[in-house]
Amino acid sequence: MISIIMPVKNEALHLNTLLDSIISQSEKDFELIAIDDHSTDNSINILRNYSTKDQRIKVFKNPGMGIVSALQFAYSKAQGEYITRQDSDDILPKNKLELLLNILKENGKGIVATGKVKYFSDFELKDGFKKYESWLNHLCDTNSHYDQIFKECVLVSANWLMHRDDFELIGAFNNALYPEDYHLAFRCFENNLKIISTKEVTHLWRDHQNRASRNLEEYQDQKFFSLKVLYFKKIFGSENICLWGAGPTGKKLAKELIANEIKFHWVTNNERKIGKNIYGVDIYDLESLKNRPHQKVIISVTQRGSLDSIIEYLNEINVSNYYEF
Repeated sequence: MISIIMPVKNEALHLNTLLDSIISQSEKDFELIAIDDHSTDNSINILRNYSTKDQRIKVFKNPGMGIVSALQFAYSKAQGEYITRQDSDDILPKNKLELLLNILKENGKGIVATGKVKYFSDFELKDGFKKYESWLNHLCDTNSHYDQIFKECVLVSANWLMHRDDFELIGAFNNALYPEDYHLAFRCFENNLKIISTKEVTHLWRDHQNRASRNLEEYQDQKFFSLKVLYFKKIFGSENICLWGAGPTGKKLAKELIANEIKFHWVTNNERKIGKNIYGVDIYDLESLKNRPHQKVIISVTQRGSLDSIIEYLNEINVSNYYEF
């Protein structure tokens, strides 16, 4: 059986559509553990109404507060051999659970199953979402999710399925850090779980004005440098680090590296900043990298179109370990 973990807060507007898409899944062997997180709208009544019609739907109130608390409480109620999460404002394609389950059955344990996404919106969809959708789906086409894990979250919060044993291996929802979906992706990476994707769309992702990532303070820092640096240090260590970029985002990342006691060689192609000392760290030109072929280069630049030329230069000087932040 698949256990679907779903926190719910004030989603009465979208909840019926979502629940209809769950109960109409082609894979029938599942339970939905829905946790109402102190909604002030009609969400709890909608959930209870569906649960009276379908015994696979189980509804509880969150004894704590917030998404992570709701996820933890829901998991304590889960009975399934397979675990997934669902957000209460999206829609499941009819064969989502079947497609993801087939990946796990074909490949065994140690696997995270995922699939492509398609954004839709209650209003005009912005270019940023379209680009993120395209980027995620390219990772699915190439099964190369971990190659760019320090750039953005490579696993959509509600578009994965894994065996319960693997979920326990990465710590389930215990000690989850915000953003909890990104933290889960890092924990999968850290524990060497392989991500395998179907080439089909398995998640219809709704953007709307009230979604949690737009409104909750925990999701407002879109760079999430603290989480990235934490896992970079855990996985790759703190030796031979180079930071490329001394603009606003580069400086912000430099502060995070310093806070984590990570010494780094700082380079930029901005001639006005070469030779300066910022936060007690000297900034060098790119030529200095030629004598440091074993550096792990963290790229933190925002100038549009600059990434390709940076990677080209690093390849030319035989620096192969680079990571886009």
